[in-house]
Order: sequence, then structure tokens, then C-alpha cells
Amino acid sequence: MCNLSQKIKETGIETGIEMGKREMIMKMYNKGYTAAQIADVAGVDEKQIQDIIKNAESLSA
Repeated sequence: MCNLSQKIKETGIETGIEMGKREMIMKMYNKGYTAAQIADVAGVDEKQIQDIIKNAESLSA
């Protein structure tokens, strides 16, 4: 496989994982978890969690 094909394949997988992580974060938030709790479970910085929630809320408004 050439480098371009490999990179496209890797990027697609990473994008899918990112999307899944964002969905998980929003499900937890909608169930009442705090940003700190979500950050602990997701292994992500609390500021990133807050940004993801803020972006999701602005898209749904």
C-alpha cells in the first residue's frame, strides 16, 4: 500500500474514533455527568470536554 493510501486509511479510522468519543462525551453530559467526571473517564483534558459540549450545544441551537 502506498503512503497516501495508508494515511487516508489511518485518518478515516481516527476520525471515526474521534466521532465516537464525542458521542460518548455528549451522552455522558446529557445523563448529568460533570465535565470533570467525563474528562476522567474519557482520558481527555477537562477544557477539551467543555469545548466539545459548547460546540455541540451551539450546533443544536
